[in-house]
Amino acid sequence: MRLTLYTSILAFGLLAGCSTTSPALKGDLDTHLGQAVHHNVAAMAIAPSVAQKNNTYIPADPARAALARKHYREDKVEAPVPVNASGE
Repeated sequence: MRLTLYTSILAFGLLAGCSTTSPALKGDLDTHLGQAVHHNVAAMAIAPSVAQKNNTYIPADPARAALARKHYREDKVEAPVPVNASGE
Protein backbone atom coordinates (compact mmCIF):
# COMPACT_ATOMS: atom_id res chain seq x y z
CA MET A 1 0.00 0.00 0.00
CA ARG A 2 2.80 2.41 0.90
CA LEU A 3 4.68 1.62 -2.29
CA THR A 4 1.63 2.54 -4.36
CA LEU A 5 1.17 5.77 -2.44
CA TYR A 6 4.81 6.79 -2.81
CA THR A 7 4.80 5.86 -6.47
CA SER A 8 1.68 7.93 -7.08
CA ILE A 9 3.13 10.95 -5.30
CA LEU A 10 6.36 10.65 -7.28
CA ALA A 11 4.50 10.31 -10.58
CA PHE A 12 2.35 13.38 -9.91
CA GLY A 13 5.44 15.35 -8.88
CA LEU A 14 7.25 14.44 -12.09
CA LEU A 15 4.23 15.32 -14.21
CA ALA A 16 3.90 18.68 -12.50
CA GLY A 17 7.57 19.39 -13.14
CA CYS A 18 7.26 18.51 -16.83
CA SER A 19 4.25 20.71 -17.37
CA THR A 20 5.91 23.81 -15.95
CA THR A 21 9.10 23.56 -18.04
CA SER A 22 7.55 22.86 -21.44
CA PRO A 23 7.95 25.72 -23.97
CA ALA A 24 4.85 24.49 -25.77
CA LEU A 25 2.72 25.39 -22.77
CA LYS A 26 4.33 28.82 -22.45
CA GLY A 27 3.75 29.77 -26.07
CA ASP A 28 7.49 30.27 -26.71
CA LEU A 29 7.68 28.14 -29.84
CA ASP A 30 10.05 28.98 -32.65
CA THR A 31 8.40 30.64 -35.64
CA HIS A 32 10.24 28.28 -38.00
CA LEU A 33 8.78 25.18 -36.36
CA GLY A 34 7.17 22.94 -38.96
CA GLN A 35 8.67 24.62 -42.03
CA ALA A 36 10.80 21.58 -42.94
CA VAL A 37 7.71 19.37 -43.02
CA HIS A 38 5.86 21.98 -45.07
CA HIS A 39 8.70 22.18 -47.60
CA ASN A 40 8.93 18.37 -47.87
CA VAL A 41 5.21 18.08 -48.54
CA ALA A 42 5.38 20.88 -51.09
CA ALA A 43 8.31 19.18 -52.87
CA MET A 44 6.36 15.93 -53.17
CA ALA A 45 3.28 17.74 -54.46
CA ILE A 46 5.06 19.22 -57.49
CA ALA A 47 4.05 17.47 -60.70
CA PRO A 48 6.97 15.90 -62.56
CA SER A 49 8.00 17.30 -65.91
CA VAL A 50 7.46 15.41 -69.17
CA ALA A 51 11.13 14.38 -69.24
CA GLN A 52 10.91 13.06 -65.67
CA LYS A 53 7.78 11.07 -66.48
CA ASN A 54 9.40 9.54 -69.56
CA ASN A 55 12.49 8.53 -67.60
CA THR A 56 10.74 6.99 -64.61
CA TYR A 57 7.96 4.88 -66.12
CA ILE A 58 9.08 1.44 -67.29
CA PRO A 59 6.36 -0.22 -69.36
CA ALA A 60 5.74 -3.93 -68.92
CA ASP A 61 7.19 -6.28 -71.53
CA PRO A 62 4.28 -8.51 -72.63
CA ALA A 63 6.54 -11.07 -74.32
CA ARG A 64 8.65 -11.49 -71.21
CA ALA A 65 5.56 -11.76 -69.01
CA ALA A 66 4.07 -14.42 -71.32
CA LEU A 67 7.32 -16.39 -71.24
CA ALA A 68 7.40 -16.21 -67.43
CA ARG A 69 3.81 -17.50 -67.25
CA LYS A 70 4.68 -20.32 -69.67
CA HIS A 71 7.69 -21.37 -67.58
CA TYR A 72 5.59 -21.26 -64.43
CA ARG A 73 2.85 -23.46 -65.95
CA GLU A 74 5.42 -25.97 -67.25
CA ASP A 75 7.21 -25.98 -63.87
CA LYS A 76 10.48 -24.82 -65.42
CA VAL A 77 11.07 -22.04 -62.89
CA GLU A 78 14.55 -22.13 -61.38
CA ALA A 79 14.62 -22.50 -57.62
CA PRO A 80 16.33 -19.67 -55.76
CA VAL A 81 19.86 -20.40 -54.61
CA PRO A 82 20.43 -20.20 -50.84
CA VAL A 83 22.93 -17.58 -49.69
CA ASN A 84 25.41 -20.09 -48.22
CA ALA A 85 25.17 -22.63 -51.06
CA SER A 86 28.66 -21.85 -52.37
CA GLY A 87 30.29 -23.57 -49.38
CA GLU A 88 32.41 -20.59 -48.40
